[in-house]
Amino acid sequence: MKPIGVIFNPFAQTNRKRVPDQLNAIKETLGSNALVRATSSVGEVPTVLKEFHKGGIKILCISGGDGTISYAVSSYLNLFGGEELPVIVPLRGGTMNMLSADVGLSGDQITICRKLVQSLEKDKFRTTERGLIRVIDPRFKHHNYGFCWLDGFPYKFIKRYYKEGATVGAALKLIFKTGIISLMNMNHDLFKEVESRVYVEDRELPFKSHLLLVASTVKRLVFGFRIFFEDAQAGEKFSIVYVTLPYFKKVRYQIPRALYRGLKPDESGNFLNQSTESLRVEGNRGYIIDGEIYEPEEPVDIRLGAGPKVKIFSPKSIN
Repeated sequence: MKPIGVIFNPFAQTNRKRVPDQLNAIKETLGSNALVRATSSVGEVPTVLKEFHKGGIKILCISGGDGTISYAVSSYLNLFGGEELPVIVPLRGGTMNMLSADVGLSGDQITICRKLVQSLEKDKFRTTERGLIRVIDPRFKHHNYGFCWLDGFPYKFIKRYYKEGATVGAALKLIFKTGIISLMNMNHDLFKEVESRVYVEDRELPFKSHLLLVASTVKRLVFGFRIFFEDAQAGEKFSIVYVTLPYFKKVRYQIPRALYRGLKPDESGNFLNQSTESLRVEGNRGYIIDGEIYEPEEPVDIRLGAGPKVKIFSPKSIN
């Protein structure tokens, strides 16, 4: 029995220019311990997972960005119901790969594979827990699961980021441009509020539009941003940040501090920074799950809830 299964996305940013070399290096590093499968489309992921499930795979390595991880986890839960997920080993695959950084997995894919083999050989295999967010969208027959859900400003930002090349350089350039725009032109489309009704644990928020809404079970977002005032509780609650445009205009000069320390909630309700068991957005016009874009043709009502816990390989056992 092979304990490790690897899903390899050849279209991920890190893989696309050197698919054969990267695949061979992963196979060579993991050796006889692993089943390695490359997928040419997301439609092949369920077939691979069924093979891994039948083979008793307990450790699932995913070579791809956060979108690949989210799709693999969602497929597993939708296929096998309440069964415990395998331990996830995120092999870094793109700029938006937040999960690896959040659990302290540094280095490239091969370095992480070496750490995994060494941990198993020395019987020092350590994990940390993160919760998932269950996303219920009436357009889909099955639920989607992920570690981070975004709408409003972040949704617009990431769409632009993909159009500009989806590289570290493109991200840094866009962050710089966005900072300048926030100081010079708050009427720019990036900062236009989105109209929707938002409910936190069935409590309706008083505003009919907002600038941004972030829900997450990871503590650190892209580039190490730590914006949350209350940490998520794996399997029970996820963190949220809700911001209206008037509040953003008021505190935009504090953004650098807010990105790495988190701001306290605002008493007026213009700014929430807390943890919650559930969230509902009526009239959503587009959102992101872990880097993957979901763009409805018409406004749609989305419900978010605390999903199951998942164990992530973490050599340093970061909490």
